[in-house]
Amino acid sequence: MAWPEKVAVLGAGVMGVQIAALLVAAGRRVQLFDLANSSDPISGARSGVARGLNTRPSAFYTPEMADLIELESFDDLSALVEADWIIEAIIEEESTKRELLARLEAEVGERAVVSSNTSGLSIAQLIEGRKTEFSRRFLGVHFFNPPRQMRLVEVIPTLNTDSAVVKQVAGFLQDVLGKGVVVARDTPNFIANRLGVFAIQSMLHMMERERLSVPLVDALSGPLMGRPKSATLRLCDIIGLDTLARVSQTAYDGLFDDPWRDVFILPKCIERMLNA
Repeated sequence: MAWPEKVAVLGAGVMGVQIAALLVAAGRRVQLFDLANSSDPISGARSGVARGLNTRPSAFYTPEMADLIELESFDDLSALVEADWIIEAIIEEESTKRELLARLEAEVGERAVVSSNTSGLSIAQLIEGRKTEFSRRFLGVHFFNPPRQMRLVEVIPTLNTDSAVVKQVAGFLQDVLGKGVVVARDTPNFIANRLGVFAIQSMLHMMERERLSVPLVDALSGPLMGRPKSATLRLCDIIGLDTLARVSQTAYDGLFDDPWRDVFILPKCIERMLNA
């Protein structure tokens, strides 16, 4: 089988389990890692697969494919030594991702490719402090939600990423998964979320300022504007308000010279929903 034969996905959240399902459908051997509890080390991964089966549309092409995923725990990363490609898809927090990458450095094989599915955190900062050889095999590979349906994938190398690794990953995404690959620079939120989150936040601020209703906002900002029927508020539900908040903060923190920077400040209505 062509590269990669075995893939490990770290994080069984909304994106992680869907990426794992996509790769299983492509005939790859897939491990899914998540948090454990005291009585069940694979409880997090098992719950993630269950959520993937219950999404609409399902993350899996057939329910039987869910049984092909090997469930693992973050408590023991030794199984990663056999993985050809490790995909980090945990919470969108730089410090948490950096801590996990530090653990990975000691566990992965010497030729394994490691990538982050971050929505917009700096790839260079995530890998800062890691050894040169590990850094050469690290890059951002940003799938979009839902990855089974969304064709776009952003590939974000750092200045240290081996060009052969970029070519290898992009080739698999295009030739096997049928994705449209865009190589992006390592800037805050890369390309798609720099534009997309700006559009979302602009509409949310307008909604709050003009006291527009939720149905009206989605009626105005969906197919009427040539956009998907998810429009604005439904799209926020798909993304998750917690993720929207973190991605918006990434833009606000990194775009300090941007005259439109304040658009990325969360509206009060979204803050109230998060607090609740």
